[in-house]
Amino acid sequence: MRPPRLVVAGLAAALVAVATLVPAAAGPVDEAIAAVRVQIAEVEEGIVGVASTIVRVREAIVGVEAAIVGAESAISGLEAAIVAEGDRIVAYHGDLEAVDVAIAEIEARIVTQDEGMLVYPVRLELLADEYIEVWASRAGPFRLRRELAVDSYVRNDERMNSVLTQSAQLTDKALEGIRSRILYDALIQETDERLEIVDARMRIAGDRVAGVHTEISLAKDRQAASFRELEDTRASIEVVDAKIAASGSEIERFHGEIERLHGEIKQQRGDIERLRGEIVLHQEEIVRLEGEIVRLEGEIELIQELPPTRWWSGLPGDEIRRPALAVKIDNVSVARPQEGINQADVVYEELVEAGLTRLIAVFQTTGARSVGPIRSARTSDPILLEGFDRPLFAYSGANRGTRGAVAASELTDVGYDAASSLYWRSTSRRAPHNLFSATDRLWGKYPERDEIPTAPFAFRTVLDGLHPSAEPVAGVFVDFGNAEIDYAWNGEGWERTHNGDAHSDSDGVRVAPPNVVIQFTTYGTSSADSRSPEAETGGSGEAWVFTDGHVVRGRWERPDQSRPAALVANGRPIRLTPGRTWVALARAGTAEIR
Repeated sequence: MRPPRLVVAGLAAALVAVATLVPAAAGPVDEAIAAVRVQIAEVEEGIVGVASTIVRVREAIVGVEAAIVGAESAISGLEAAIVAEGDRIVAYHGDLEAVDVAIAEIEARIVTQDEGMLVYPVRLELLADEYIEVWASRAGPFRLRRELAVDSYVRNDERMNSVLTQSAQLTDKALEGIRSRILYDALIQETDERLEIVDARMRIAGDRVAGVHTEISLAKDRQAASFRELEDTRASIEVVDAKIAASGSEIERFHGEIERLHGEIKQQRGDIERLRGEIVLHQEEIVRLEGEIVRLEGEIELIQELPPTRWWSGLPGDEIRRPALAVKIDNVSVARPQEGINQADVVYEELVEAGLTRLIAVFQTTGARSVGPIRSARTSDPILLEGFDRPLFAYSGANRGTRGAVAASELTDVGYDAASSLYWRSTSRRAPHNLFSATDRLWGKYPERDEIPTAPFAFRTVLDGLHPSAEPVAGVFVDFGNAEIDYAWNGEGWERTHNGDAHSDSDGVRVAPPNVVIQFTTYGTSSADSRSPEAETGGSGEAWVFTDGHVVRGRWERPDQSRPAALVANGRPIRLTPGRTWVALARAGTAEIR
């Protein structure tokens, strides 16, 4: 039964802690179990991460659904606004109808006023005729009064003459002022009365004309007001039309906004479907990860059933508590065949003077009755070997600079100068290619050293496959200059050829390690001897790892000089086939894969 996901993070942390507490002496099996437990912890953490992602996705769905509700609410508001604008347009059309009615009424009124204005000229003409008639009726009495005055003059009537004289000297207006005097005269009294009646009628006619002109003026004012009202009413049509156009534009804008919101809703619903699909994928990933945990737990059970294996070789067996032992071995043609090279856990091949190479055979899990020929050290050696926890270093001697480098390093000196009694010279070989020792003798120098040093490589178990980037190959060729080395896969190991000759040990056993590493290395000049190259084995560089008939192209990384280099490719460690490993410290561009 799977543990509750709420405690997965704590379980993962606990498993990491357990893995880091496994002691180095526990062996590769326990290390493999610890590594698998770390993987389980990582998977558990992955489950927690995926579950957290599902929670975030669900929260995102809630947010999108809320956004959809908001958009739908906004659409409802816009639809209501469209209805309101439609009602306004209906009202505006009602206003237009009212304006049309008002315009019709005003135009009818103007027509009536126009017709009324046509009457005024007729009335004025009639009044003019009437005025002329009245004026003409005044002529008779006025002529009579003149005749009486003439008659009075003829008769020499002084009073009448005086009146006549005065009347001759006065204007009509003046005459009107003297009528009162004439009235007293019996002869003209009737005439004056008649004139007065006529004048009164003329005044009345004048007043009537003035009244008509006043009516005309008032009618014109009313007509002008009607025209202004008509213009204002017609102008209101433009205002209402503008309002209708504005409402129509607003409705179009609302429809556009609604269309945009519908598009957003469609996209958001698509997002919800996508997010729900992500949840399904994440849930499937959780199921897969839980299955991976079951697989890893089964792997732990299988690992626990495996026999113990040794750190330095990955081969079955209990660990032997002793330090690493590095022996410097000659590799020129007269030194071959060497002894003990097929028993070493690791053999490093480094460039020395004149394009030749020497070997450093490192023993930990196995020993050799005889190993050699042992030759002198180089300044490359302390730099390379310091990563193996104060290893024992066996060599025939060295120049003063190199001896100083060895003495200043963390290496334990078991060289010929430090322990000559541990060495012997073969009588079947010529010096200096005849110095040998035995690994038990060398280890016996320091019996109290019972640590297990850090292994230089990680090995596959029967449960491990090759690295994902592994490629099948036939072999590799390395050109050191005067040492041309070839490794060819024979189905079990990489058969070594040196300058065209099969490389075998003194027992006639072909050198064919299960693993070969080409560790591309930069060489400088040794401070102890300007003729001697010095391998720079700290830092990092390109590496080709040949194992089980394949090559993995990766890198070697050694940021800490106190530890051996690690082999990685694409961020993953490169695990080797259990067994022996030969490492060529070759310059870049000197190797070719076949």
